[in-house]
Amino acid sequence: MRLRPRRDGTGHIDGVWWPRTQDLAAELPGLLTALRPRLGLVRQVVYDPTGWSPSARHLQLGSHRTHLDPYPFELFNTMHVCSAHGIVVILRVIPSTTDGTAANAALAAVPGAGKRVDHDR
Repeated sequence: MRLRPRRDGTGHIDGVWWPRTQDLAAELPGLLTALRPRLGLVRQVVYDPTGWSPSARHLQLGSHRTHLDPYPFELFNTMHVCSAHGIVVILRVIPSTTDGTAANAALAAVPGAGKRVDHDR
């Protein structure tokens, strides 16, 4: 995953994420842990269901429950991660089946992004 600095005002996408599989429930714990410094606890994840296997509507991580809401975005492969404090991070999701060279190029192309966070690859 690569993230831009907090709302730098350029564009609508805050970062890019390349999960290993199409199993949302298996992939989200690592992503949410990596986003915790920016978001704190995540209340809701709104995602494009076309890129994922069917999933439950909630994810239980310890004592915290995150709502998982599929939504057919106009911009495919997009995910909104919403904190309990109203902060939203918008991610472009690189499909797990993407060739490594192409995925790494997409990760590297995030304008103004900080270092890559390899929580899942």
